[in-house]
Amino acid sequence: MGKRPWGERLRRYFLSHEELEATELREQAAVAGAQPLAACPVRSRVTLRGTITSVTSDAAHGWLEAEVSDGSGTVRLVWMGRDHLECLLPGRTILVEGRLADDRGQCVIYNPDFRIVPQSS
Repeated sequence: MGKRPWGERLRRYFLSHEELEATELREQAAVAGAQPLAACPVRSRVTLRGTITSVTSDAAHGWLEAEVSDGSGTVRLVWMGRDHLECLLPGRTILVEGRLADDRGQCVIYNPDFRIVPQSS
């Protein structure tokens, strides 16, 4: 990203670890051309980039869920008819495309297109 101005470096010094992580996630998403989740209206087609924070399988409904944070918010990804995707692991970076929905106040994307971003990116 290059050298940061002194004011920016000083401001980052006083951020908590969580705030610093969120700032870095937002910056990486912007560089990748993804939208910040917090700025996306419901029912719009979105491209998001973030870190997988959890992966769960819901056998009762027959679907797989992953929670992803992009530094501006959290979205739940749901793949219906799937109970496992080996590439989905907490801590990995993911680029997601799909239609943003609202499920009782929580952002969700059903059956999103996605790709795992290599660690060096």
